Amino acid sequence: MSETMAHPKTRVWPAVAILLVLLATPLSAMDCPEPQRTLQRLTPTLARAVNPNPDELDITLPMPCGARLVLRHVCVAAQGFFGDLRLDLGCSDCGREGLGFMEGRRKASVSGPFTIEDLPEQWQLGLYKAARGGEGTCPDPNEAEQTGFYYFIAKYEISNLQWDVVMGAACPDTTAGLTAADPRPKTDISWFDAVAFTRRYTEWLLENAPAALPHFAGGRFGYIRLPTEAEWEYAARGGHMVTGQQLNREEFFPLGNRSFRDFAVFTDPMAAKQPERLAWIGSRCANPLGLYDTAGNAAEMLLDPFRFSLGFRLHGATGGFIAKGGSYRKRLTEIMPGRREEIPFFLDDGAYRATDLGFRVVLSAIVTSRNRFDMLGQEWRAKAPKMAQDEEATPGSALTTAPMANPSTPAEATALATIQSALFTAESMISYARRRQVMIFELERLQLLTRKSLPEHVLATLQGDVDRAIGEVQQVDAAISRFGDLYLNRLSQGVTVPEVQMNEQMLSIEQELSLEEGFNESQRSRLELFVLFKDHLNLMRSDPERVTRASILEDIIP
Repeated sequence: MSETMAHPKTRVWPAVAILLVLLATPLSAMDCPEPQRTLQRLTPTLARAVNPNPDELDITLPMPCGARLVLRHVCVAAQGFFGDLRLDLGCSDCGREGLGFMEGRRKASVSGPFTIEDLPEQWQLGLYKAARGGEGTCPDPNEAEQTGFYYFIAKYEISNLQWDVVMGAACPDTTAGLTAADPRPKTDISWFDAVAFTRRYTEWLLENAPAALPHFAGGRFGYIRLPTEAEWEYAARGGHMVTGQQLNREEFFPLGNRSFRDFAVFTDPMAAKQPERLAWIGSRCANPLGLYDTAGNAAEMLLDPFRFSLGFRLHGATGGFIAKGGSYRKRLTEIMPGRREEIPFFLDDGAYRATDLGFRVVLSAIVTSRNRFDMLGQEWRAKAPKMAQDEEATPGSALTTAPMANPSTPAEATALATIQSALFTAESMISYARRRQVMIFELERLQLLTRKSLPEHVLATLQGDVDRAIGEVQQVDAAISRFGDLYLNRLSQGVTVPEVQMNEQMLSIEQELSLEEGFNESQRSRLELFVLFKDHLNLMRSDPERVTRASILEDIIP
């Protein structure tokens, strides 16, 4: 960056580049910072305030005063622009039993605005290199069937130093060295302050380093903003570097042989000493995507407003903003990536602030750029009829009308009927489970009302409603159990079908489901259930005692 009179913060600190290179000992995702000697640990440096754990897959953007913003790429595999990744947000056990409306498991979708061709050449080279090293579920850039769609998320929470160089009127005086506060996350700011940071930083990039940003035709550049809840949670759980099972069924990303304390700064009653303040950014291990401090240290503000989770959808009432990740003051269940808190935009003394609430940012862009419009139109016209048909279809009817393998022998017909019946049964279990979530929510609401001081006749009516609701929940539980037994029966039947015929039908069905997976939500759900059915059938053949109704329900019901 050249020094200009138009913007006083374009100057670069002396020897910044040399310092960053000398301190750049690459770390891989899920690697941990090496322990530092006492003097080193107490000495703040520019690198420790910006990128204490460099890695060769880091993507950097310039900041004023020679600082840097370090990003990690997040990949979503999809078939075309209207494809996305369906995932489960929320958690089953985040320390709030009976309060599933806060963060109960629910379906959501995520994708990114960039393809690899939209990115600067140096970024493309990095992504090709990442693909050669293994990129989890992210497709190879040369693959024809699927496309990788990307967004970029900050590797660390925004530090005090990064805040100061963007929001301050001039570059900080570093002649006396950095302070111990500089590498800590920036907190005690409002949601509006965080949004102002993203605006000011983007404007600085457009003025001083536009070539560093991805851009489309017509002057449409990438920009910095707060992450959405889906973007944040997908990345915090490990993104494309974990399996679908780990992403959707587990409360935390795989720890390997390490403990939670290796990955998060939080209040652990079993620890000899509790954290008394925010730690420097990057002081713990990275998650599988190479992100630091997504659990603990400072909680993080998101772009989304808070809405109740009703299990299968969000409620219509819109509240405050969402904070995720917990802070050093929180306990283990409160730092799970699926947990979320509703924070008011304002208190009686002004915009809400907290000394343990900060933020990280994402690099995003518009999704309807001019150079894409023709492609979007062609893709939409080709896929819209199928998407509309899918929207109108129920799970059961969509399954029976979807194109399936064409059996030519009695054994193949038995195999096909077994698979279809198992998938329909699994979908029915999910449908009843979602209905149960809504019923439990209503039951808990009624039970709360019965504890209020109300006239006796009103309480009697409410108690009758409670009793009826309990009976309805019991009926749904019984139905789920029956479907679980029926699914077990289909697995037992599948074992009796010759493996050759069963495998032929399964391969054909999987191919047909996969063709629709990128655009058709119910097809996508069926593909997930089909993969589970294959796993269950293989386990039934090898170790049938491990296949029980309880284990099946745990696998199938979100």
